[in-house]
Amino acid sequence: MMKCAYFSHLLCLMWLLSHPFATVALRTSCLDVGKHKGYQFLTPRVEFSPKKRASAKKYNQGMGKNINKKLSAVEENENKQIDGKHISSVMSYDAGDTINIEEIKTVLPHRYPFLLVDRVIHVERNKKIIGIKQVSANEQFFNGHFPAKAIMPGVLQVEALAQLGGILCLTDEENRRRDNLFLFAGVDGVRWKKPVLPGDTLVMEVEQISFKPTLGVAKLRGCAYVGGHVVLKVAEMTFALAR
Repeated sequence: MMKCAYFSHLLCLMWLLSHPFATVALRTSCLDVGKHKGYQFLTPRVEFSPKKRASAKKYNQGMGKNINKKLSAVEENENKQIDGKHISSVMSYDAGDTINIEEIKTVLPHRYPFLLVDRVIHVERNKKIIGIKQVSANEQFFNGHFPAKAIMPGVLQVEALAQLGGILCLTDEENRRRDNLFLFAGVDGVRWKKPVLPGDTLVMEVEQISFKPTLGVAKLRGCAYVGGHVVLKVAEMTFALAR
């Protein structure tokens, strides 16, 4: 049994000596004495030499730099993805690709004071749309909601999301040619997180969940942001095509 113990330690020691970062300095003081079932045996204490320790540290630092580069590349790709929260936090978008208020009027039948989408800044047909509502201090609803503390009514925030969703449903040229109108048929899972105040820029994002052309029913979800913070979440909005 004692011979087997020494033989196993010898094999372990040979492996350590062959490893590039595991040069061991064995000294008599580096041998620990242990006991196992009445037998005494010597256990080598492994110590990295200063030179090999520095080499290993340099190697690990190099690996860390490579990982950081990959993480930076992933973050850059994520930043390239267009989403309402990012736009709301930095307020940066390509004005050349936007749909202005006059063009919105050719799609939606709403007019002042009930047209609540000022600009569309991003559209992915049948997928996603991002729009903006500049909440002016001169909005009529602030006269009564509330005179002492102006807050944009929550139902109008939902209506603004619904109008943006209507634009998404009508991005299909065939629907526009038929002069179709999508009516707001239902809403579920509405949560208001923060009040929307005069001077705020409401950045809205709506995504299509499903659309059944034969039934004329579309389901969407939406979110609204101010300064990068969520102010409104809607789990599901239902639209019905008025034939």
